[in-house]
Amino acid sequence: MKSFTEFPRIREYDACAIAGIFNLDKKVIQGDKIAGMMSVMRERENGLGAGYAAYGLFPKFREYYCLQLILDDMEAKIKVEEFLKNYADIIREENVPVKKDVFREYPLVWRFFINPRDLKNPDDAIKDIMMHINCYIKGAFCLSGGKDMAVFKGNGWATEIADFYKIREVKAYMWSAHSRFPTNTPGWWGGAHPFSLLGHSVVHNGEITSYGTNANYLKEFGYECNLLTDTEVLVYLFDMIVRKSNYPANIAHRIAVTAFSPPYWEDIDRMDPLLGKWATLIRITHKQALVNGPFSIIITTDYPKPTMIGHTDRKKLRPLIAAVSEDKNTFYLGSELNAIHAVDSTMNFWQPDPGKAVIASLGEPISRGTCNPLEELKLM
Repeated sequence: MKSFTEFPRIREYDACAIAGIFNLDKKVIQGDKIAGMMSVMRERENGLGAGYAAYGLFPKFREYYCLQLILDDMEAKIKVEEFLKNYADIIREENVPVKKDVFREYPLVWRFFINPRDLKNPDDAIKDIMMHINCYIKGAFCLSGGKDMAVFKGNGWATEIADFYKIREVKAYMWSAHSRFPTNTPGWWGGAHPFSLLGHSVVHNGEITSYGTNANYLKEFGYECNLLTDTEVLVYLFDMIVRKSNYPANIAHRIAVTAFSPPYWEDIDRMDPLLGKWATLIRITHKQALVNGPFSIIITTDYPKPTMIGHTDRKKLRPLIAAVSEDKNTFYLGSELNAIHAVDSTMNFWQPDPGKAVIASLGEPISRGTCNPLEELKLM
């Protein structure tokens, strides 16, 4: 039987497409919009991987963690269930609805709503559960494990993955999407984007040449990078800095993206002294979180509140466009403007500056990515 959770040997290179939609009032958006954004960027695909992350899916179960998995067979599902019973209470489990005639072969897609028994550190418990499943349970792969969110991904074109998971029928207030597969890994079901941990998801266009340094740094904090993909380190670095480092909630996201693409030392020397001190401390503290290589990424997270971040490397070697709807209620990110205009004719669009993050967070003004994200905090 074909395994959907093991690495095949096929490798093929092409471009990538990324996109995101975020309703700033948390009203749900029909999935046909994000699917429509991806469908016009087909030239950036090769049909070996695509996926979607959606937030606001399970209002009746929003207090529970949703582990969404792909499984080779029912035997793998039983192994996961037996493991979970040792560390969590299973509130509900169900087969994820799929359209069976899209692919000739496909994995079993299952979800568990659970409560970890470790009530002091539930997020860490879920992180460890996800990593154990991905490292040690043969035939099982955890796509996502956050609350009120899930990741839907696999081996195929973006339109095929949307059809398979019935994305056009799904409603969520925040979406991200990706087409193709990790640059230096084979195309396989678990290797498609988004990569997710807890309530964070990352979609990525480019290549992370600092993967080895980043992975070794993460290992010091209990993160196992076993998926053999450069993108995996991004979501773990984000979780480690934003959640584990105990920074104040109002600055955690900005510290993370500053660590990913810190100002050059010569630019720090020209900064206001207090801002320069912050930038220096971030570079020193998280020097191994610096992300090298060409990249543009979209980060979606619900921690500590719903937020969408668009970010590029310091030379902006991969494209990223941001836009806001005319009524200023919906925020968009995309590899191409035509993807945004496929669903909204807004003319309020711009290109964030190289290495500067554009941040849309619930209840806050949009940071447009035209300055160091720390500057807007008015630290001075």
